[in-house]
Amino acid sequence: MKIQKAIKRYFQNSYRQAKGLKRKKEMKLGDLIELIIRKITFGYGKTIAKKIAALFGYKDCGCDKRQDELNKYKITKNGIEKL
Repeated sequence: MKIQKAIKRYFQNSYRQAKGLKRKKEMKLGDLIELIIRKITFGYGKTIAKKIAALFGYKDCGCDKRQDELNKYKITKNGIEKL
C-alpha cells in the first residue's frame, strides 16, 4: 500500500528536516493521520470537517478527540506499539 511505503520511506530518511528541526524516528499515529489529511486538503482539513459537521447538525467535527485517541499508539521501525 502507498501509506506503508510512505511510512517505510519516512523511517529510512530519518534525517529529513521540517522547518529546521530533525524529525524523530517514531511518530504517534494520530499525528501521522493529521499530517496526511493536512497534506491532502492543503491545510484546510479541520475547516472542511467543521463545516460538514455543522451542515449535519453536530457541534464539533471530532478531529481533536480522534487524534487524542490515536495518539495512544506510536509507529516505530518495529511496527505499531501501544503506549
